[in-house]
Amino acid sequence: MAKKSIRIFIADDNCLLLEGLVSMLGEQEDFVVVGTAPNGSKALEQIKDLQPEVALIDIGMPDKDGLEVTQILHQDLPQVKVIILGLVDLTDEIMACIEAGANGYVLKESSFDHLVETIRSVHRNEAFCSPRMAASLFSRIADLTSESKIQIPVNFVKLTGRELDVISLIDEGLSNKEIAKRLFIETQTVKNHIHNILDKLQLHNRFEAVEYARERKLLKKKS
Repeated sequence: MAKKSIRIFIADDNCLLLEGLVSMLGEQEDFVVVGTAPNGSKALEQIKDLQPEVALIDIGMPDKDGLEVTQILHQDLPQVKVIILGLVDLTDEIMACIEAGANGYVLKESSFDHLVETIRSVHRNEAFCSPRMAASLFSRIADLTSESKIQIPVNFVKLTGRELDVISLIDEGLSNKEIAKRLFIETQTVKNHIHNILDKLQLHNRFEAVEYARERKLLKKKS
């Protein structure tokens, strides 16, 4: 009896990486790549039409980044399992992806075998990450548990961890370019985050966003 093919969609603005993934994943007997997209908006349009079972989403795409795409998919198409293709092995980055609704997180520098294993695990409804990432997550969960008595404003849930990172760096006086360098993302992605923050909070500029975060004690402590 033939294995059931796992329907996969890939979104990444790196054409070489995208083509390579399509080719290599297509060689797996239980995988079929049903579509690709170079940015977040096109990814959302095609995923809604193609209804893949697993979506590989680059975290740093133009237009709509991976976190925003994941949030929308989690809300509108929760049956689609999302694996974020990330650039950094940082707890805050992974936590932001989980908060957005991701089912897995794979570094782009990981091996192809690791990606294949992650896809199959996530398809089986098993959230998957490396042992090192798991250790970071347990540490972060322990920190959150110890802080659970702190009253968190309702409006906090409207902002992702990455959006709070951006606001905190604006508060430090960093420009969009400097923020991008600090977070290992594109300058356009920073602009997208700021646009999303202002839209969510119905504010007019980045300085109002900082003031909003200060008043609600949402800013991350400066090191």
